[in-house]
Amino acid sequence: MYKKKKLLLNIVNILFLVFSLMELIKYFKIDNTFYGVIYLLINLVILFLLLPVTYNYKRHYSKARISKIILIIIIGLFNSFILNLIILNNMSYIDSSKEYMKSIFIFKNILKPILYGLLGLFLILETKINKRIKKAKKD
Repeated sequence: MYKKKKLLLNIVNILFLVFSLMELIKYFKIDNTFYGVIYLLINLVILFLLLPVTYNYKRHYSKARISKIILIIIIGLFNSFILNLIILNNMSYIDSSKEYMKSIFIFKNILKPILYGLLGLFLILETKINKRIKKAKKD
């Protein structure tokens, strides 16, 4: 089970990196977007949280790993669904933000939430297995 969970984390990490790079390429093709800057900065924060979780994954249960994954999921869902509402409603000028959001719609609203769902599945597996191990040690 350990190797499957590590493989799942590696796949999520690689896919997140590839999706973020594709979004960055699309950002450079569009003139200027304030939304794109904020969105890509938050993606960078998520990436810096995700890389240590994947690289340092060991068999042992870790509260720090669980809390980082929860942070990744919360920040990622905020970045995918709520950030555009906040940015667009508070901008007093017009730029290419809507065009950028249309160009990354599939990545932002479909593919990345699937990755966050996979991280949630990993989180469930990690905590349920830990509870089973503790229960087995008590018996």
